[in-house]
Amino acid sequence: MTNCVTIQKLSKEKGIDESYIRKMIKDNTLTAYKIDGYKRIYVDLFEFENTMKPVNNNDTKFNLDEFLV
Repeated sequence: MTNCVTIQKLSKEKGIDESYIRKMIKDNTLTAYKIDGYKRIYVDLFEFENTMKPVNNNDTKFNLDEFLV
């Protein structure tokens, strides 16, 4: 479980509200993990990164020669 972090730490690192991460767990988009005896919920960072997709697909390359500087 080295790649797991708490909801609070993940929200602080990524700039996402904790309620959004909890909603993702409730909707079964993310899996919640618990360590024996602890109440905190952990989230897998790799799973979180794979579920987040960009809204716009900006794979096109910009030709900087077309712009005046």
